[in-house]
Amino acid sequence: MTESATQNPQTASRNSPLAPPPEIRLEGVLKRFGAVGAANGVSLRLEKGQLLALLGPSGCGKTTTLRLIAGFEEVDGGEIEIGGQVVASSRLHLPPERRRVGMVFQEYALFPHLSVLDNVRFGLHLYTGDRARRARDVLELVGLAGVEDRLPHELSGGQQQRVALARALAPEPALVLLDEPFSNLDAGLRVRVRAEVRAILKEANATAIFVTHDQEEALSLVDRVAVMLNGQVHQVASPQKVYRQPVSREVAAFVGEANFLPGTANGRTVECELGTLELQTPVTGPVDVLLRPENLQVLPGPAAAPGRVRSTLFFGHDQLLSVETGSGAMLNARLGPSFYFAQGQPVHLAVKGPVMAYTK
Repeated sequence: MTESATQNPQTASRNSPLAPPPEIRLEGVLKRFGAVGAANGVSLRLEKGQLLALLGPSGCGKTTTLRLIAGFEEVDGGEIEIGGQVVASSRLHLPPERRRVGMVFQEYALFPHLSVLDNVRFGLHLYTGDRARRARDVLELVGLAGVEDRLPHELSGGQQQRVALARALAPEPALVLLDEPFSNLDAGLRVRVRAEVRAILKEANATAIFVTHDQEEALSLVDRVAVMLNGQVHQVASPQKVYRQPVSREVAAFVGEANFLPGTANGRTVECELGTLELQTPVTGPVDVLLRPENLQVLPGPAAAPGRVRSTLFFGHDQLLSVETGSGAMLNARLGPSFYFAQGQPVHLAVKGPVMAYTK
């Protein structure tokens, strides 16, 4: 998959005879609702067995894109291909039941009057094999063997989530789509359940797309992250690269916590208020320098030191300091739990590791 939306993954794939065919491909997908462009030329590709997060703020078009893939909406332009078959274009619209797509909804959409087993069997109405056997096999896969006869209200939120996932996996779809699947769970349960869901999808060698606005969820859950802003995919890359090397200032500001300082770049270095810093990628001219909180080192200083600690947020495993620089800029620095700085304390700021910078 390409590292940024400025490259064309389909062209690269077709020009390389050794590249495997994608399990899902979107090329220039368009969708408008009146004067509003919900999908403005979305291009993606996903290989078999990969997990992808569509990450973006509310209203950016990620849920619309998911609905276009599922077949709940018709595209106005572009093309969608699943498992080597074109399922949507300006001239073609295959209905959802013919797309080999499993869906896990935000509300799970379980039938309250049906048992766990019957809820899973409901997803097998087009399955030609032994439906009861397949339903039991997939319940075992998701760790719910032995609860087949229970009703949904007799299960925990995490168990209901796994029933919904089992129902989506049961017909052996080419693609599983999950729309904000953990939003109904409390914070503690959410971390555990998403780890379980990832393990289940990997065990099943499933290809899946998650829609989420939760950055921590996206970065910890998937193999690839597609950052969507204003109906367009701005970057597609590994979670590590999206966080460490955002393709633009807009992506950097959305993914994770970001500090910016003005500077002047000279190829592999940049001059800013905190000194001469090494750049990860070469840039020249006036720039905004990206400083992640963990890039900043806070050192106690004499009374004449240029920085001042303005606030501290302690989280147990770490803490976030807000430091005012000599120019009046406010920067957030993330430190371990053992450091102690008092409000108003004079400090020096140092930068650890190479940074990114974006032309103005």
